[in-house]
Amino acid sequence: MSKRKRIIALLVGGILLAGTVGTLAWLSATGVLVNQFGIGSVTPSVQETLSGNVKSNVKAKNTGSAPAYIRATVDIYWQDGNGARLWEEPQADKDYVIAWSVADASGANSASSWVKASDGFYYWTSPVAPNTEADVLIASVTELKATEGRNLVVDVSTQAVQSVPDDAVREAWNCTVQNSVLIPSYANGGA
Repeated sequence: MSKRKRIIALLVGGILLAGTVGTLAWLSATGVLVNQFGIGSVTPSVQETLSGNVKSNVKAKNTGSAPAYIRATVDIYWQDGNGARLWEEPQADKDYVIAWSVADASGANSASSWVKASDGFYYWTSPVAPNTEADVLIASVTELKATEGRNLVVDVSTQAVQSVPDDAVREAWNCTVQNSVLIPSYANGGA
């Protein structure tokens, strides 16, 4: 082999060797970083005490893993012995007595963070931490007289939405958040 071919072969070999060593050095200097993302959940539940014909201390609880805003609906109706809903509606103060823990339009009971809005929902205005309860929504509901063939049903349903970012509650419920306080768009029947 000629001297020239030897020099070219050595140069090509040197370039290949340098490329391989550089690649190995880069690979050994590059670490692996694993980012683990968890999906938060917002799962509300209703906590209550039932004793005879009295339902009391009705609260909403965030059983999820992320802070959440909670809202609730309350539906009071008659049910027959087979569990079917009856058309006739029970009348407050005649068929049952209910004691709320909700701020009303006049500001009465304003110590409560539950706010009734004109959309029919009761909103807890602060974020509820995971595995934490909001304060009492209904202090008590008492059926005044038992009627054969029908039962009084007080159905409390809850919904929750993550508290961060603020856009989540705005998009889901059309509410605003100011300084971590939820403001329903139609709070206390207002516009």
